[in-house]
Amino acid sequence: MLGPVAASIVLAYASALRAFDPGLDGATAARLAARVIAEADAAQVDARLVVALVAVESAWNPRAVSKAGARGLGQLMPATAAGLGVDPDDPGANLHGTVVHLRGLIARYAALPPQQRYARAIAAYNAGAGAVERYGGVPPYAETQLEVRRVIGLWRRLCGT
Repeated sequence: MLGPVAASIVLAYASALRAFDPGLDGATAARLAARVIAEADAAQVDARLVVALVAVESAWNPRAVSKAGARGLGQLMPATAAGLGVDPDDPGANLHGTVVHLRGLIARYAALPPQQRYARAIAAYNAGAGAVERYGGVPPYAETQLEVRRVIGLWRRLCGT
């Protein structure tokens, strides 16, 4: 059973998720909110960053599929999901894989100042770490540059900054 503070946080997150995907019913939004908070806390990643990333990737639509074949909330490619040992079509598993993958990318760039660290991690999430290494930062791909701006901008808004 959640305490009153934890329950109010889950409700606030659930409300945000429903704003991104109005098709989510209240119970599903609450389950996803609790899961994203738990997964982010376990990985020591800001849950608001994960919320922003998933909002940009799939608008919190658990059934989202991209033209390239990325699946679910975090738009995991099948090979990435397989490497993480998760079913990309299971929303909870997809969130777990998304957070683990993002955590690994943040750790990869841990020696950099925070702004560069997070920009590169988000760029690598979108375009792959190889592209980030090849270009020594955010690759000059319009889609990736837009993704980095959108995720960081939304994360800042969710943080109230």
